[in-house]
Amino acid sequence: MRELTIDEIEQVSGGSSLGEFAADGGAIGSIAGALVTNTMSGATRGGLGGALVGASFGAGYMVGSALYDYLS
Repeated sequence: MRELTIDEIEQVSGGSSLGEFAADGGAIGSIAGALVTNTMSGATRGGLGGALVGASFGAGYMVGSALYDYLS
């Protein structure tokens, strides 16, 4: 039996998808918002902002990775 390649591992584990970046950003934003404002509304706003930033980063990462793979 052969070892899996990096691409095969990412396909199986769902590595680096847009939703994963958005979820991580939302979680970090919720915690940061709650710590800064000490309110639930701050946690909600922080989570929304974090999810948007995470999704933007994920989209950029996916496009950049596709361009890198295409050009190399």
